[in-house]
Amino acid sequence: MTTKHARLSHRTALTAAVFLVLGAAAHAQVEILPGSATAGQALFEEKGCLGCHSVDGEGGSAAPDLALASARQYTPGLLASVMWNHAPDMWQRMEAAGSVIPDLSAAESADLFSYFYSRLYFSPEGDAERGREVFVDKNCARCHALTAGADADGVGPAIDAWARVSDPIDWAERMWNHAGGMYAEMERAGISWPRLSSQEMVDLLVYLGGLPETGSAAAGFEPGEPELGEAVFTARCESCHSFGESLPDRVDLLRGSGPRNSTDYAAEMWNHAPRMRERAGDDALPGLEDGAMADLVAYLFAQRYFAEPGNAAAGERVFQTKQCALCHELERALTGAPDLTLSLERYSPITMTRALWTHGPGMLRTLEDRDLDWPVFEGAEMTDLIAFLNSRLAPLVAGFGGSAARE
Repeated sequence: MTTKHARLSHRTALTAAVFLVLGAAAHAQVEILPGSATAGQALFEEKGCLGCHSVDGEGGSAAPDLALASARQYTPGLLASVMWNHAPDMWQRMEAAGSVIPDLSAAESADLFSYFYSRLYFSPEGDAERGREVFVDKNCARCHALTAGADADGVGPAIDAWARVSDPIDWAERMWNHAGGMYAEMERAGISWPRLSSQEMVDLLVYLGGLPETGSAAAGFEPGEPELGEAVFTARCESCHSFGESLPDRVDLLRGSGPRNSTDYAAEMWNHAPRMRERAGDDALPGLEDGAMADLVAYLFAQRYFAEPGNAAAGERVFQTKQCALCHELERALTGAPDLTLSLERYSPITMTRALWTHGPGMLRTLEDRDLDWPVFEGAEMTDLIAFLNSRLAPLVAGFGGSAARE
C-alpha cells in the first residue's frame, strides 16, 4: 500500500500539475488550492506563529487560539480579512519583541490555509452512549461483535480487530472498500443499508473508540492533501461528478448546500454507497488506496469551501473606497505598487494572505508616509474585492488543453 509519507514525496510535482490543469480555466490564470496540512503545521511553528497564537491551548496567549469553536465561523475570506485587519498590530508586536516579520511564498500560504482549516473543520463532539444506541439501532451489532468469538452473526470482523477505529475518514474508507460485500450480506439478511447523519457517525466512533477493546476515546483524523485528492477524484469520481458544470451524465457537486465538516463528508460517502452501487451495476465500486479517502475529502472540501462567490461590482466599490486604486492605479509610478491586472495567479484568500505578509510591511510604510489609513475589511468586503480583482485579470498563462489552449 502507498503510505502517506511516500505519497507526500511526490507533492511538489503533483502540486505543479494541479496548478497547470487549473490554470486552463477561466482567465487562464493559475488557481492555488490549499496545500499540505502537515507542511502547514510545520510552517506555523517555523515562522514563529506559536509565539503569539495557540492551537488547542498550546502556544502563546497574545493572540486567539485557532482551534476555538468561535474560529470555526470563519470562511477563508473572513479569516484573510481578520489577518489583514490586525496585521499592523501583529507586526508592531513582533518588532517590539525583536522578531523578524516572516514572508510567505504562494505554496507556504496554501499550506498554512490547509493547516488552519484542518483544525477548523473537525466534527462536532460525540457522545458514547448515543453511539452505543446507533451501534444497536443501525444493526451494526448483528454482524460485528465487540470481541472475536462474542455473540454476532460473524459476518463482519469483530470491533477489536479494527485499526484506527476512531478516525471517521479512515473508517469511511474501509467501509467504502468493503461496501460491495457488505451490501450483499445485508440483502441476504434482509437489512436495509443504514443511513448515518454526521452526528451519528461521530457518536458511533466515540463509542467504538472508547471501548476497552480499542482503547481510544477521541474521534479525530489525520487531514489529507487536497492536491493528491484531485488525482483521486479524476481517477475515481470524475465519470459521475463535476464541479460547477451542468452535464447530463454527471452530478454537479457545487449545486445546493454541501457538507460542513469532515464527518459530514464521511457520512455522505457512507450514505452514497448504495446509489453508487446501483449506478455501477455489475461493476465493482471504485476502490481507494490506503489514505486516499482523506486526500479526497480534503480536495472536495477545498473545492467547495475555498471557492467563495463574491460580488465584483461591490468589490469595485471596495477597491475605490479603501484607496487601493490610488496606489495600484492612479499613482503607481510613484508608489511602485504592482499592476493588479497582471497577476499570474487568480486572487483568493490564500494569495491575499501571501501578499499581506510579503508586501504588507512596505505597504504600511507607504500609507504612513502619505498619511493614509491601513484598509480594514468587514463582512464580505474581502471576498467581493477578490471577485473584482479576478474579473479584471489579463490572461497570461498558456492553457493546457480545453478552450484556453485554443485561444
